[in-house]
Amino acid sequence: MKKILATIVLLILCSFCLPSYSYDHSDFQLIKQLRKYNKKIDRNPNSAKLYNQRGYLNFLIGNYDDALDDYDNAKRLEPDNSDIYYNIARTQYVMRNYDNSLENYTKVIHLKPKDAKSYVGRGLVKETCGNLQGAKEDYNKAIKINKRYAQAYINRGVVEDKEKNYDAAIADYTKALKLDEYASDAYYNRGLTLCKLKRYEEAIKDYDAAIALDGFYELAYFHRGQTYFILKKYEKSRLDFIKALDINPKNDEAREKLIELQDYVVE
Repeated sequence: MKKILATIVLLILCSFCLPSYSYDHSDFQLIKQLRKYNKKIDRNPNSAKLYNQRGYLNFLIGNYDDALDDYDNAKRLEPDNSDIYYNIARTQYVMRNYDNSLENYTKVIHLKPKDAKSYVGRGLVKETCGNLQGAKEDYNKAIKINKRYAQAYINRGVVEDKEKNYDAAIADYTKALKLDEYASDAYYNRGLTLCKLKRYEEAIKDYDAAIALDGFYELAYFHRGQTYFILKKYEKSRLDFIKALDINPKNDEAREKLIELQDYVVE
């Protein structure tokens, strides 16, 4: 009976330890906000701002077609509003409409030439489509506009890594972390690059840091597990693959690694 009570208490305590965004950004809360915007737009059908804001809520929920419909209505009312084109471009990227996304990011840059985030967005589209040189040029432009834009350094670091310029990649990730110590992606990506250089212990420290910042960072667990495997720390490897699979049950690679680990002696 004591064990049962202790388990219940532990579960209650764990529920209080969940990160706040588990509730603040839940679909339930977003849907409630969406309903409010529906009423606001009924009362103000000529407000581009309201359509743009409702579009963003639809985007967060994953209603991408509805988001684009809202952005189109906003664009009809304010055809030179760069924020609307930025939201359209971002949504089209998620929907893998890369040509349209590229076109709309370029439209934003035409309307707002000093918008660093749009250069990063357009660079990401180019990178995804395999145009690494074009992507790097856009990231460079973003950094020139804003030398303290951590995400631009992270994205450029990814391109440097893909081009096997590993020292340059590490330098970019390190710069990003100097600008933003909470940039978990910079730690994760630097860990990946360090592994390619066989600097495994350093890589693990970076994966540790990424996970400390984001306890649900599936890929950081997975790649830390792979690194532990290389170092023959099989039990730690196994636990990381289990955690990655727990976060994402569709991670087939983690499942395959767990099967492979059955052939090794646990520490």
